Order: sequence, then structure tokens, then C-alpha cells
Amino acid sequence: MIEAQLEALGAWYLEAFPAVRQELGLPFGGFGPRDAAALERRRSQAKEWAREIGEGPGMRLARRALRQADDQGPASIAEAVLTALVQSELRDEAREQVWRAIPDALGGAVGPGQDPQALDQAARAAALAAGLLIAIGAKPEESDQGEPKAKAFMALEHYVRLLDAARETASPGETMGPHAYHELMWDELGSYVVPKELAEAALLRLDAELLEVARLGREIAPGRDIAEILEDMGEDCPEGPQELMAAYEDAQAELLAAVGGDFPAVPSPEWRPGPAHLHGLLPLTAYVPGDARSPGRMLVFAGQGPMQVMHMRSRLVLTTAQGGVPGSHLLFSSAPARDMASRIMLSPYVALGWSQYAAGYVAQRLQRPKVQLLQALDAAQRAARAFADVALHAGLADERRILDLLGRPQGLPEEFRQAELAAIWRQPLLGAAPFWLEQAISEEVRRRVAGGESPAAAHGRILQRGGLPEEVGA
Repeated sequence: MIEAQLEALGAWYLEAFPAVRQELGLPFGGFGPRDAAALERRRSQAKEWAREIGEGPGMRLARRALRQADDQGPASIAEAVLTALVQSELRDEAREQVWRAIPDALGGAVGPGQDPQALDQAARAAALAAGLLIAIGAKPEESDQGEPKAKAFMALEHYVRLLDAARETASPGETMGPHAYHELMWDELGSYVVPKELAEAALLRLDAELLEVARLGREIAPGRDIAEILEDMGEDCPEGPQELMAAYEDAQAELLAAVGGDFPAVPSPEWRPGPAHLHGLLPLTAYVPGDARSPGRMLVFAGQGPMQVMHMRSRLVLTTAQGGVPGSHLLFSSAPARDMASRIMLSPYVALGWSQYAAGYVAQRLQRPKVQLLQALDAAQRAARAFADVALHAGLADERRILDLLGRPQGLPEEFRQAELAAIWRQPLLGAAPFWLEQAISEEVRRRVAGGESPAAAHGRILQRGGLPEEVGA
């Protein structure tokens, strides 16, 4: 279970929470206040909070987590661990002190009768903390030798397992209802979105993308099944580490030549082979945002067995578009370095929404049927996930219908649909928010270009707002 959670959340941490975001609030604080006075109050509070965290974060972590174990439960413990880890990395100090404090901090019991949402929140925070440790070089096999970072990772892995076991005995969570879901959408996106209308938009997009899949299938290989076409495409993969890295670098060069003029110019990311100890804990590619000391970089892991198909040449074009330029790397490189109000807006939803928009834009411009086929399948799956998110939490459909729709785009087997549904249960807006942002960004760009702006100017406006469309970023 820990591998599955880290694969889903480890790289998400790296993309979703750039360092500066932590300076304005706790990791799960959403976008924060939009009002200028409220933002200034939070900035002052955050500075005071950062000073306090900086005074011996390891011991503070241990004391805080143990003190809160009885009255606030596992979510507070896990978030205290995550906060201390992030702060020690930001400050590049007291890191080992924090690592050594983690096993004791996670010593609170995780018993039956816990609130399911609190257990989910704790599992997310613990998985993010574990993913961060792996990302900064923790090697689990070194825990037997007493290496502090490895021992901290193993303690978090054990804690997530305890939380998983507790969730199995917890009573199922209740749906939020349309009003509460709408309020959550406003809090996170600062936009008025009616859940029913969002669900209907997702269904319309799902149908449109599946029609596009069928059309492209007929264009690529008339009379053949889509699954057969995909199987043939999967056989065209780079062989060996050097060819794999060259394929991604070539894809980035191709994208810059094709669409580079439609976006603000930034230096390309570094492309590196992913460290061996990260393989299996992160997706096959992971973007790591840059900072003052290093540029952004894309890590690429050689696929093994059936996972190698994810490096098919048509797919890696989309992967490059999402993680490199014009995707995540462009987003994080373009956001004003000194504009904290913009940088806090780089939430996981915005990072995903922008990267999904970038992939769709690239597929449309390249006009390569195989790339467009994969993009249409991906877009259909995202639309199904968005509908599932809204329908589940706003109580618009039962679980059986939601599961059926989740499997419709790519014929996902039951266990994969159940896994997607479980992820949506754990984090409302995980499917709907990026989908809505992708549509909103696309519509703003279309409108501005129709009004006479260049694509580069339209994209530049959005990127200067931290990747937010006009309705949210204004």
C-alpha cells in the first residue's frame, strides 16, 4: 500500500508544494485568503510561525506530536511531521534532528473508532512526508544500520500501514452534499461553480473525447480495435537508458520548436536519470521545481516489465509536455519569484490543471494522430474522474454508476476503478478541480486570442498569476 500511495503522492508533493508556498501557511491550507488585508495578516502569522518552528524543530516536533496524540489524533501527528520536515529542508538546518525525532513522534496509537476523514488526512500527510524523505535520498535498506533518514522513512511507512488498517474498521464517510462541496470549491478555487453544472460538463467532455478516440482510431488503422492500436504503439519504446534519455530530450526540443513561440521563454529543464532507489516509489517521470541553487529538472526512470509501455514514443511527447515546457517547468519558472501571493496559488490543483492544459495544447498543435489518440484517452479519463469526484461528494450519483463511468474511457478493471474511487473519497476536488482549471485556462486563452492577443501574451498573463485563469487570479 505504501508504494501505491507514494507513487500517487510522492511526485505530487514535489510539484504541488514549492518552497515558497510554505511561507504563507500550513501545507494543507488551500489557496489562502484573497483579501489583501487577510493575506498580510497570514504573512505576519506565517513569519512568526516560521521563527518558532526554527527553534529546535526536531524537539518541537516530538513534543508537539506527543502532546497532541491524545486530544487531536493521528492527523495532527502526521502534519506536525510533514511541517517539520518541510521547514528543515527550507532552512537547510536541523535536518538530522528532525529525522531522529520522527520515530518517537509517530509512537501514538492508531486505534479503532477513529474518524475516517481524519485517518485519510493523516495518511496523506504521512505519505507526503515519506515521499519527501525518499526524494531527498532516504534509502530504506539502510534502516537496519541505524541511518536516521532511513529509520524515519520506515517509521512513516509503518504508520501508513497502521492508518490503512484503522481505515478498514472505520465507518464509511458521508457525502458532503452539494452545498458543502460548492463551499469547498470556493475556498480552494475562489470561483463560483455549481456542482451539478460541473458534473454535466464532465459528462459532455467524456462523450466528446470518446468520439474523438473512435475517429482517430479509424484514421490510424481502419477496422482495428483501439486496444490493438495501443498495443502496437506500446512496442515502439526507447531501448536502454541512453536512448531513453535522448528520446525525452528530443521530445523537449520538438515541443520547443513547435509551440515554444506560443509561450513565454524560459530555460529548459535538466533531464536526468532518476536515482535507482526512487524507482517504484515515484512515477516513471517526476518534475522537481528549481530554486536559487539549481534549475528545475525532470527525473526519468527506466520502466520494467509492463510499465515500460509508459515510455512509448507517442506517450513520452505528452509526458514531456506535462512536466517540461510548456508544462510544470514553465509554470514554476514563470511565476514571479518575489510575488508570494502568486506563488501560494501554485496548489496541486493548479499544477495539475496547467500541465493537463499544456498536454492538450501540444497534442492539438502537433497534429500527430497517435499522440492525439493518447491525449483524447487521457482527457476522457480525467473527465470521468471529475464527474466521479463531483457526483460522489455532492451526492449526485450512486457508487455503482460512478464506478462504471470510471472504467468507461480505458476499460479499467474493477480493482483499478475501486482504487480511483478510494483516492477520490480521500481527497475531494482531486478530480474536479484540475479538470475545471484546464477548461477555464483553455477558454481564457481562446477568448484572448480571438480578441487579438498572441498566444504567448495570453499564456503569459495566466502564468504571471501563478497559473490561475482570469476568474480566479484577478
